[in-house]
Amino acid sequence: MNRIHVNETMTAEELKLRMYNSKDIQEHNRWQALYMAKAKGLSSQEIADIIGVSKYTVYKWVYNFNHIGEESIFSHSRGVNRTSFLSWQEEEELLSEIGKRAEKVLLVVVKTIKAEIEARIGRTVSKDYPYDLLHRHGWRRVVPRPKHPKQDAETQEDFKKNSGIPGSLLAKFSTQ
Repeated sequence: MNRIHVNETMTAEELKLRMYNSKDIQEHNRWQALYMAKAKGLSSQEIADIIGVSKYTVYKWVYNFNHIGEESIFSHSRGVNRTSFLSWQEEEELLSEIGKRAEKVLLVVVKTIKAEIEARIGRTVSKDYPYDLLHRHGWRRVVPRPKHPKQDAETQEDFKKNSGIPGSLLAKFSTQ
């Protein structure tokens, strides 16, 4: 099997020390692959089997280390939210407009939010995208308590007074 070559910028002991002092698992795996290639002389396939990645990932780690240096080992965040079509400010603006309308109408329907998003970005979005947007910005579902259409408050109060249930039990089971 082909052995991979790690450049001479660091010794095997330095790689081992970096591996033990790594801050997360991705960084640890990269240092471990470099250490095994340099100190043990293992092939990329053997290293990949031990770490649990593909041999092409090991090739990529070693190549980046040889050409870029140790900066390539450190984990970099992937950046901003990759699931949104609008920027955070655009989403805030959209939700503030929806909030103003909701104060007048007292009802926000996700179908209308979805239509507004699609109109703004010029493409269709999935059914759950508006729910994700609302969740990202801390909106939650608030619905009124259910009421029967034939409910009569006077009849309920009369029943409470004349039902024969002692007041202490009525207070225990009362919802109001």
